[in-house]
Amino acid sequence: MFQNLGEVALNLVEQYGYLAVALFTFLEASLLFPLLPSEVVVPGAAALLVGGPATFALFVASVCVGTTAGSLFAFHVFGERGRSALSGRGGHLRMSEERLERATGWFRRWGESSVLWGRLLPILRSVVSVPAGLAGMARWKFTLYSATGALAFGALVAIAVETGLSLVGIA
Repeated sequence: MFQNLGEVALNLVEQYGYLAVALFTFLEASLLFPLLPSEVVVPGAAALLVGGPATFALFVASVCVGTTAGSLFAFHVFGERGRSALSGRGGHLRMSEERLERATGWFRRWGESSVLWGRLLPILRSVVSVPAGLAGMARWKFTLYSATGALAFGALVAIAVETGLSLVGIA
C-alpha cells in the first residue's frame, strides 16, 4: 500500500512540483493524512526537483511552509480541543494513543526545544505539535521552532539526496 501511495505521491510531485511537496508535508504534519510519511515523499521529491541553488531554495521553502502550516493546524486543534481531537474519541485527526503518549513523554522530558529538533526525527516530526498544543506552548515560539526545524529538515534531505548521502532517519 505505501509503495503505491509513494508512487502516486511522486507522480504528483512530478506534475505539480513544489506545491505538491508543500501539500504532502502539510498533510503529514497536520495529522489529517499521516499515512504517507515525509521519509517516503521528501527524499524522492528532492531527487526530482533539486538541481541547483534556486531549486534547492524553492524545495526547502516548500518543505518549511507545508510543515509549519500543518504543524500549526495540529497545534491549534489539540490546544483547543485537547485529546478529544483524536479520531478514536470522535475527533478527526488520526493518531494512536500510544503515539500520543510517546510524544507527550518526549515533550515532558525535553521541553519546548523538542519542537525544534523533533522536526528532524522520523516519528516525532509529525506528532510533536500535539503535546506542544496540549501544554499550551506560546504560539510564536512554537511557530519559530517548527519553522526552523522544518527548514533544517528540508535542507538536510536536499543535501543528502544531492550528495548521495544516507542520513539515518532523515533520508
